[in-house]
Amino acid sequence: MPFHEKGLKNQILVLIAVLLILPIALTAYMLRVIHNTELGMVETHKKRLVKAMNMLDTGLSGSFDDLLQKAGAGAAPRRDKVRALNRELKPVIDRAKQNYPETDLGFYDQDLDVILDGDENSYGENFSKRRKHAFDEAVRSSGPVLQILGPSEGGQLEMYQPLVRHGQVIGAVWATENLTDLYRRMDQVQRDAYLVILVGVLVGLGGAFALIRNLVSAVNQVKTGVQLLEGDLTRTLPPAGGEMGEITTAINKLAAKLVSVQNYNEIILASIDDGVVAAGLDGAIIGINAAAMRILELEGNCPGRALTEVFPPDSPFSCYLLMALHEHALVKDLQVEHTVSTRGMLQLLISTSLMVNVKQEVVGAVLTCRDITGQLQLEEQVRRQERLAALGKLVAGVAHEIRNPLTSISGYTQFWQKNHAPSPRSLAIIHREVTRLNTIVDRLLHFARPAQAVFGSHDINALINRACQFFNDALDSGVTIEKDLAGGLPPAWMDPSQIEQVLYNIIYNAAQAMPGGGVITVSSTYDGARNMLLVSVKDQGRGIPEEIMPHLFDPFFTTKPKGVGLGLAIAYEIMRAHGGEIEIKSRVGSGTTCLLYIPVVKGGENDAHDSGN
Repeated sequence: MPFHEKGLKNQILVLIAVLLILPIALTAYMLRVIHNTELGMVETHKKRLVKAMNMLDTGLSGSFDDLLQKAGAGAAPRRDKVRALNRELKPVIDRAKQNYPETDLGFYDQDLDVILDGDENSYGENFSKRRKHAFDEAVRSSGPVLQILGPSEGGQLEMYQPLVRHGQVIGAVWATENLTDLYRRMDQVQRDAYLVILVGVLVGLGGAFALIRNLVSAVNQVKTGVQLLEGDLTRTLPPAGGEMGEITTAINKLAAKLVSVQNYNEIILASIDDGVVAAGLDGAIIGINAAAMRILELEGNCPGRALTEVFPPDSPFSCYLLMALHEHALVKDLQVEHTVSTRGMLQLLISTSLMVNVKQEVVGAVLTCRDITGQLQLEEQVRRQERLAALGKLVAGVAHEIRNPLTSISGYTQFWQKNHAPSPRSLAIIHREVTRLNTIVDRLLHFARPAQAVFGSHDINALINRACQFFNDALDSGVTIEKDLAGGLPPAWMDPSQIEQVLYNIIYNAAQAMPGGGVITVSSTYDGARNMLLVSVKDQGRGIPEEIMPHLFDPFFTTKPKGVGLGLAIAYEIMRAHGGEIEIKSRVGSGTTCLLYIPVVKGGENDAHDSGN
């Protein structure tokens, strides 16, 4: 696990351990330096001993036998020889001691096996076996011998060097120095170093534990406060010092902002009339507003409860929410029925959507419902009134259209009743008026009860080409039809004969709007926003006045001197029966554009089937 992923407590322990190891390492380094210094000081003493021994060696002229002969003790007993040699060597040894006052030094005579230190009263065997072994080693190896005695052995630095005369080793020169003061100083430094280490470790451990305890206490306090904030954002963390104080202040500010946002959202949800129900991935309700409680007549505390527990098994609300959660299948403005105890059957418009977080991960689903029962009832009343008004206009239009032919027929009939024989001209007029009446009745029947439509998959461009070809052959040379048809269009779901009738009527009206000639542009394209085919017919006529636009699709409304006024009304009914739309856009002096929106073939539809309108 990376260091930064370890707990804060472990990180602090590691840092404290490092802080403790550093002084220990530095102290060890200091002890090593002391040891090296000790060796250096020993080396310095060694060099001084070597110089002292060299001074003795050079101060001795000749051999021990030469000194005995000089003193007249060559044949004397051993004791007298030792005394004579000490007497002869005393000046040499004293001169060396004057130069090296802290050094004990002297000679060793191998033949007499005695140490000569210039003291005439010292004779016989006057040294230990250790020193005897050192003298023998120096004589045998013909090289210097160094011995360092620790504090337990007196703290001495001893050095032995062979004494050579006439090419033969006759003994040795020795020198010693007392290192007791040096060892005492070294011991004091080491004790001080160990004391510093101990104090540093104790202070480090004590400070570390105090730091950890304070920090863990502050962290636990923040942790407890954050856990309490999960259930109540209005709580505040107590103030703290240092960085923890900055953390608690930031958490308190964040909690205050969350409370503000939560209150803002609650105010918005409470103020809207649409019901809102939100569910989490586990299928439990995580939020619901007052409008949803009122519309659906729910009781109790819904948040936290499962959808299947709040809604009945056959409820569309839980069904569509679970579909959105599990299958991401959404609905938009779907009308459903819902029965409540107080108001009976309600008509609701529901939509579902997904809730995603900043990582675009789905975290839940939301269902909105709108009560449109009153709206539908009001719309039904409006439609009823509109039907009554349309019926009145229809009756008035029929009466107006029929009155003129009936007047002509009635006049001729009365004339014939006066014994006047009908003339061919009068009979022709009566036949024309009867035909006119028949045409009016046929169109009226087509408007009131359109023919059965046969829907199927058809090519809209082929239908447009047939209609344009027909009018190119039938219209005057002053009117030209241009086409702008998009390729690769999806097939239209339509009755080709009825849509062709609509297209004929629109193109014919466009041609009549240009008595002086002009260009009619017929285009086709696909409208992705509506998922429909769009057929546009544009003329260069004088345009339609704004006050006439609302009445274009009214039955028997016409601005032409001749005409029944049912063409656009029938076209409107045909487009509505197809599930499409018809729109007319016009401006006086800029021509008129008629837009036809025709549905495309969908996945589950057959190639053709009959559907009554």
